Amino acid sequence: MNQLRAVARHPVTRRVGETLLTLLGISILTFILLRVVPGNQITAAYGTAAGELTPAQLHSLEIYYGLDKPLIAQYFSWLGGVLTGNLGVSATSHLSVLQMTAQSLPNTLELAVLSIVVGLLLGVPLGVLAASRPGKTRDNLTQFGSLLALSIPSFLLATAVASWLANTFNWYPNGAGYNTLLENPALNLEQMILPALVLGISIAPPVMQTARTAILDIRAEDFVRTARAKGVPERRLQFRHILRNALIPVVTMSGLQFGFLLGGALVAEQIFSIPGIGRQVLLGLNEKEYAVVQSTVLIIATMFVLVNLLTDLVYRVVDPRVRVR
Repeated sequence: MNQLRAVARHPVTRRVGETLLTLLGISILTFILLRVVPGNQITAAYGTAAGELTPAQLHSLEIYYGLDKPLIAQYFSWLGGVLTGNLGVSATSHLSVLQMTAQSLPNTLELAVLSIVVGLLLGVPLGVLAASRPGKTRDNLTQFGSLLALSIPSFLLATAVASWLANTFNWYPNGAGYNTLLENPALNLEQMILPALVLGISIAPPVMQTARTAILDIRAEDFVRTARAKGVPERRLQFRHILRNALIPVVTMSGLQFGFLLGGALVAEQIFSIPGIGRQVLLGLNEKEYAVVQSTVLIIATMFVLVNLLTDLVYRVVDPRVRVR
């Protein structure tokens, strides 16, 4: 009994339990919100012609789509399928959600990784630059640029950049049809440059602010003053002691941003015609594909949770002080 209590109180067990409850809550919330929105798969498939269906035809279609059952039965039927690996089938494409996700998820993951890389390459150096002269001109200019980048909506920036490059240089590789990294690596990277840049610009400001704040906080620590008093070279002090410790909160911020990108890259995927998982949700919403939307949202939520857990593990590796907690 004591061993069971110890296992239940273990941080990992507690996190797993919290994760399962979170995913259960997300599944219930998604199920309810989809039913609150007017319309269903019948109206999406037949449009205005759905009003001309006879009661017998309507009832037959409700049975076909599983809409004749009570809502609670529909939920547990779908949840039971999820637990057994059956996430549902799209009535439009006739593909299972697993097949659709296997095709779209790698594209979103690639876009998210490239966007994080762009965000870090922009955000960390700018954070170091701003922290080098706090309150001075370079700091003010950097923070103004960060605020400006945050103020520009992603859809507006994506549309403006794509239109300008297409009209000025006649360059819009995404118009040629999407190619995966395995099919055509060169064209794939061309097609990913613009959306990764757009998303990376939106990620860079929080990364920059996190890096700047962390650097300024660590500079005020006693161990930094002690190292400087012992004659540690300034360059080594800045990079090995200050910047290395400042990257710890940056890792956390990057993990959170990566998790958001798994479901939040929808705008870039839609504008640049990237068949990602966010676009899969949008298409499912347009067609009222309940199983597609519910299962895909649950997959996105699971990926987000897993990214957060991975971030915690990386945090423990980077910061030894966390291991003893």
